[in-house]
Amino acid sequence: MPITVAMIEEKEFKTKMRGYDPVEVDEFLDEICDEMVAMQEEIATLQSRLSQAPRAAAPYTPVPVPAPAPVAPAPVAAPKQEESSEAAQRLLARAQKVYDETVAEAKAEAEKILKGANARVSSGLEDLEEEKAALEKEISMLKAAAKDYKIRFNRLVEDQKHILNAETALFE
Repeated sequence: MPITVAMIEEKEFKTKMRGYDPVEVDEFLDEICDEMVAMQEEIATLQSRLSQAPRAAAPYTPVPVPAPAPVAPAPVAAPKQEESSEAAQRLLARAQKVYDETVAEAKAEAEKILKGANARVSSGLEDLEEEKAALEKEISMLKAAAKDYKIRFNRLVEDQKHILNAETALFE
């Protein structure tokens, strides 16, 4: 399916962490759309000129040029309708080729941008996974330390109860 200007203008990309600047991507896509519109207008103009070429081509009437010698002037060949039509066809084919190449380059550039973005996202995800693992390890260590502290605190409280009970037994 050929890509149209409307498809480019309507395309929405998902936003991800550490991705490309959406404004910059939109501006680049707008430039591509403008170029495509200009090329389509040029193709339409050339096709219009091509369709009018048979009507516009009038046979050329050579004007005799006085020559100093009695030699008769050589007749000037009239431009042939086929030649101008072929030239317009070649011009149209070249315009289409430039258009196709531009679209292919734009697609390749877009693919390159997407691959780069995906690579950066992938790298960012790996970094986040490593950070998550480190934080989970730290949480585990803190929980163990808190449990150990609770056990030691309970022992201290129990020891203090025994001391108080022993002291009260002395005063009775």
